[in-house]
Amino acid sequence: MEAVFAELAAELAPVYPRREVRSNGLLYVRGLLMPQVAGNCWSIAEAVGLERPYRLHYLLERAVWDEDAARDAVRAFLARHLGADGGVLIFDETGQAKKGTATAAVGRQYSGTMGRVENVIVAVYTTYATEKGHALIDRDLYVQQDWFADPDRMAKAGFPPGHAFATKPELALAQARRALAAGLHPAWAAGDEVYGRSSELRAFLEQRGIGYVFAVPVDHRVTTSGGVRLRADQALDLVEAEGWNRRSGRGRKGRATTTGRGSPPTTRAASCSSAAPSATRVRLRTSTPTRPHAACAH
Repeated sequence: MEAVFAELAAELAPVYPRREVRSNGLLYVRGLLMPQVAGNCWSIAEAVGLERPYRLHYLLERAVWDEDAARDAVRAFLARHLGADGGVLIFDETGQAKKGTATAAVGRQYSGTMGRVENVIVAVYTTYATEKGHALIDRDLYVQQDWFADPDRMAKAGFPPGHAFATKPELALAQARRALAAGLHPAWAAGDEVYGRSSELRAFLEQRGIGYVFAVPVDHRVTTSGGVRLRADQALDLVEAEGWNRRSGRGRKGRATTTGRGSPPTTRAASCSSAAPSATRVRLRTSTPTRPHAACAH
């Protein structure tokens, strides 16, 4: 493991322009990788042998280093160890509760992590998964439109001039483009309804020959391979009863059901599958959704 960490450290070294910042950065990464260490500076400092967390505070709050270069280095490292070909790009956003109004992009918005509207920051992430494991390879902070009405607030929060508004699917699309440009060749992509709604994201994946499994609302309009437009829940009827199979498991919010070849589907929630040469596959969730979902197949 030390040899692997040394490899990662060598990849990250150019990210930090000063020796002490590089030392602090590698200590922070080492602490994050340690088992059973809480992700805060006090716990990490104790785990890596520091008496106080101030060096780590400085790293995260005031030190100058290239965050995008760090992302690229980690992605290249993971591509070598997880495999660049045949994996799955998984798009999702998560929120972190904050107090006050000064934190960049903070605001009252829905957080799936908390299951309600809170004062949070939300970021869109891409995970890359293969048979060998999975890890985050990209991130973008989601900035609500009201922030852009106050340029002074944007500047004080550290946003560069010209920072433009982007929806969550647009951020996911940009991350997908970067992943492919970096040499990843995923076979599939996946995401919830936020990303399933995006025709631009789906079209990009189809053009690249990447299959996808996305959740969509029941009233989402889909086009079949025969050119027929219909609601997603109506598209479920295109799969015969013997083409479904129910497999149960337990997720974070309760029981989940995955359907494939076998028994008929339920009508609670489902995903959209596309751009794959194999048989249609639809994922059904039986945890209580805020609105019903259905499947679409392309």
